[in-house]
Amino acid sequence: MGASNSAHETEQKKRNIFVWKIDGFTSLLEQGEGSTTTPFNMHGIRWYLSLNPTDRKIGDTSSCEKHVSLFVSVDVSPDYMLETKFKYFIQAHKYGKHAEREVSHTYMVSSDECGVACMLPLETVKDPSAGYLVHDTIVVGVELQKFAKVPCNGVERISCVGKKKSSSLSYNWCLEDFLELKEPIVTSDPFQNAGYTWRLKLKPEGGSNKEYVSLYLVLDRSASRLQPSSGLMVDVVFSINKSQTDGYNKQTFRYNFTGSNTVRGFRNFISRREFKDPANGFLIKGRCTFNASITIFGSTNDHASD
Repeated sequence: MGASNSAHETEQKKRNIFVWKIDGFTSLLEQGEGSTTTPFNMHGIRWYLSLNPTDRKIGDTSSCEKHVSLFVSVDVSPDYMLETKFKYFIQAHKYGKHAEREVSHTYMVSSDECGVACMLPLETVKDPSAGYLVHDTIVVGVELQKFAKVPCNGVERISCVGKKKSSSLSYNWCLEDFLELKEPIVTSDPFQNAGYTWRLKLKPEGGSNKEYVSLYLVLDRSASRLQPSSGLMVDVVFSINKSQTDGYNKQTFRYNFTGSNTVRGFRNFISRREFKDPANGFLIKGRCTFNASITIFGSTNDHASD
């Protein structure tokens, strides 16, 4: 039985708390897969909580240590943004204490997922003395502490940028056998632009909806040393190369990357059915190429004095 089928979900509406009890945690590890809840409702919005039990720190090539990560995603309309503050927690059954992290995030069409990557080392979760895993059951959840629904009339709110120097790069990421990917999250090799380190992140089966492929641009915080108070205004065009035609299925966004918001992209980038259809030419004997055309306008701190 899959973990998503054996998960028992409880919603504590008075405090906007959602608790997710997952039986059969070991089966997730054996399958090398994450799991996502059915939608739950807070403030009239449908949210999804996802758990990845085998996440790895981006840029960590010196060890193979795995971590448990938690993410919240949402089906958001282009007509508004959702300004939120979530507290993520993993319960320690024995001691009544939680591992907790608070994250503020503005959800919008181009940024519909956020969370805590590598919240706890997997070995810590599995350690019987820590109390997180009892009888192969783990309990995780979120508390929505702040919420505001902000109309944007179909235009995402961005910081204004002046006519400063920009730095552009087109990066191609070739996957030799997409159909053989086993991990729920795959990341590209790091690449450089304007002195910052970037990666592409791919979810072959998407987030809450496994009928889509998800694609994101990730700013490597540890390598780039970007401070939480500063930011980068970035234009990104994602596309998939196909036989005889480059740049098909283009998706564009502009956003401010900061030290606390380092992942931007599309949860529903392209449907798996369309992507795998031989007539579309995206997959040639399992081989595919994703492209990211990135233009960095500079630090938002630079533009603040314009």
